[in-house]
Amino acid sequence: MFFSNDTPQPPWQKPGVSAAGLTLLASAAACGVLLGIAVGATGIGGVLLVPFLTLALGIPVKNAIAAALMAYLPAGTVAVVLYARRGSIPWREARWICLAAVPAAYLGALCASMAPAALLEALIGMLLLAGGLHALRRGGSMPLTIRPLTPLALTGLGGVTALASAMTGAGGAFVLVPLLLLLDAPVLSAIGLGQAIALPIAATASATNLAAGLVDLPLAALLTISLAIGVAIGTPIAHALPQHRLRWLLATVTIVAGVAMLCRTTVTLIAAV
Repeated sequence: MFFSNDTPQPPWQKPGVSAAGLTLLASAAACGVLLGIAVGATGIGGVLLVPFLTLALGIPVKNAIAAALMAYLPAGTVAVVLYARRGSIPWREARWICLAAVPAAYLGALCASMAPAALLEALIGMLLLAGGLHALRRGGSMPLTIRPLTPLALTGLGGVTALASAMTGAGGAFVLVPLLLLLDAPVLSAIGLGQAIALPIAATASATNLAAGLVDLPLAALLTISLAIGVAIGTPIAHALPQHRLRWLLATVTIVAGVAMLCRTTVTLIAAV
């Protein structure tokens, strides 16, 4: 058990697991599967896992983020493998983006306590809205290949994504996918790159969280299994849908996520007044 002494024990770690504790565990597993389907189909959805863990299970936010990030690492590996097998990850772009993600994620973890989180979340919310609306309003067919970008531009995308993700606890795809939509990237390539950048971000953050003793390993294992199952279900859905329908689905999810993040930021700011 990795929680500090002043942190209440989760129900499943108390002596004699109760029916309520088992119910909460089952709820966490079901939530993991559903969000895994969303991640596999659109690249976005994992960001909702932390609010569920904190609100429904009563887990402190730092421990919830740590467990979620630890679970994203193997579940994200499943997503990358499945997308790669279908040729949906442009590896040239993925290498540059992921290369920049490691130092940026480390820097973001160091700056997390000093950064104005509300401002960052508001910026990400507006980015999600802009990317979703652009994809939704764009007429004509989507390009089949990603627009060539210079290594400098790709490292910039990877750095900004990892920095913002590490500072806010949002998943890498939550930031990168709307940026790529604004650049008119193919939908599957945008989702595939979002899956790829999640790995170095999760690995860097998880190493830090393990050293700090923030990871609840049983919870992380449960989330890993449930998320991976969901990803395995969601990935074929993304590749079976026609591109225009997948673009509409991704745009809708992105817009809803942006509105939700802006509403949460507004509530946080009002409560702080």
